[in-house]
Amino acid sequence: MSSQLDFDRVLEDWLTRGPSQLPERAIQETVGQLDQIQQQGRLRLMGNERMQRWILSATGVAAALVFAVLAYASLSGGLQFGAPSGIPFTSERHGYTVVLPDDSWTVEERPGSWDTTADFFDANSGDGVDYFEHLDADGEPTTYVYLASQEIPIGTTFDEWVGLHDAANRRVVPCFGLQGDYEQRTVDGEAARLAIQNCADFNGEGQWTTVQILLQHSGRAYAIYVWPAPGPGTGLPDSVLRDDAAKWLSRFSFTD
Repeated sequence: MSSQLDFDRVLEDWLTRGPSQLPERAIQETVGQLDQIQQQGRLRLMGNERMQRWILSATGVAAALVFAVLAYASLSGGLQFGAPSGIPFTSERHGYTVVLPDDSWTVEERPGSWDTTADFFDANSGDGVDYFEHLDADGEPTTYVYLASQEIPIGTTFDEWVGLHDAANRRVVPCFGLQGDYEQRTVDGEAARLAIQNCADFNGEGQWTTVQILLQHSGRAYAIYVWPAPGPGTGLPDSVLRDDAAKWLSRFSFTD
């Protein structure tokens, strides 16, 4: 009983502290402690009872080791540990899947394609936009997300593409400006740039804020926007909008 309690304490302590070293070193340290505990435990066990407990303990060590590896990979962003539950939507043209939490989300694949390098696009354009709406209990929209992607031209870096995209936005909707600093995020293992963009008075209808996420994957550039609904004048704090964006992105993954 004492051996099993020690085993539990070591595993619990490892998970509480979290991985702070390279995977190999973390695993070796954990296995070493567990092996020492198991050796102590085996010396105290006799006969068939000793054999039975040794088998169970060895199985426990193997299970703990597998769990440790998976936990480390999950926390470091190298592996999705536990897929989100919900209703998956897969876009073949853009090469991604997003698992919507429930049927309070709607999605529409709008026709067209976003071909011109970093040209401005909006949700109602013919640029091949995937348009998502989150509805409240009364069926009224509270948040909407839209996404489009295009191939990055040969000879153009992603940073150059981002610059062209930003310039197109400033040309068409100059009232939107960066709030705070650009933030670095990771979306399904890919580096992404997150920005809070705010317009003090959009077309005379009031202020409007959006979360913009730009990233690349397999030679394609992606632009994702998260907006408060129903439109300008919607007073949603930046922190809430950022949180909504983070939740949506946590359910997003590339399909290749």
